[in-house]
Amino acid sequence: MNTKARPETAGGPLREEAFVARAAQLSRYARELIASEAGLKRDLIASLEQPFDAPEMQSALDAEAVTDEAALGAALRRLRKRVMLRLITRDLNGLADLSEVMATTTALAETAIRFSVSRLSQWMEDQYGRPVGADSGTPQDLVVVGMGKLGGGELNVSSDVDLIFVYPEEGDTRGPRALSNHEFFLRLGRRLIASLNDLTEHGYVFRVDMRLRPHGESGPLAVSFPMLEEYLLTQGREWERYAWIKGRPLCGARARELSELVRPFVFRKY
Repeated sequence: MNTKARPETAGGPLREEAFVARAAQLSRYARELIASEAGLKRDLIASLEQPFDAPEMQSALDAEAVTDEAALGAALRRLRKRVMLRLITRDLNGLADLSEVMATTTALAETAIRFSVSRLSQWMEDQYGRPVGADSGTPQDLVVVGMGKLGGGELNVSSDVDLIFVYPEEGDTRGPRALSNHEFFLRLGRRLIASLNDLTEHGYVFRVDMRLRPHGESGPLAVSFPMLEEYLLTQGREWERYAWIKGRPLCGARARELSELVRPFVFRKY
């Protein structure tokens, strides 16, 4: 009887090569990635034994030379290729369970959104100044709320991301080319969507769905805390209460305040 270990069970590089070959055989997307960029395969073989976690994703983005929106989009899409290729290969070879698939894909979305908001906000503030609340006089940040599978930490490799954009107060930016806070965050939201959703020569990061925002497709892309509260109290529907159960702020200095604002709508006193 042949007692020689099979490639898929032997340790060392032979094992990883066998796993990569199996992924290429079973996944057209993995096969195309491996064929198109030799560096992806080398990186995959060197790191296949470890899940692709959020700190590693952040380190990969921090190492990129991101100086404008084109470079930002390319960096996010390069990261997506690396993450998806490793995750697919681990999944198809029994190295990753369902919880890892969802955790990794969710971490990719969160990391990409936070990194993009950080860079885009800084570039816009350099141009227009920092948004400041008219009542509080404090700086304002965009709060990006993940809904649906993203909010619940349940994304899979083919999921889109459901987002809602909220900012605390109305006011204006403090800069040479002043904008209203609403216009500032409206433009920031559009650029964030483009950084994730636009199909380029590098592909895309995630499809973005904004239809869960107040008034759906006919509503403004970004709303203030008071606007959101007024909408939920006067027009919020039953299904929106259920949807907001999974709503989770992903970034923004006043994210906790938003959660407290939404809670009475989701969990009514009666």
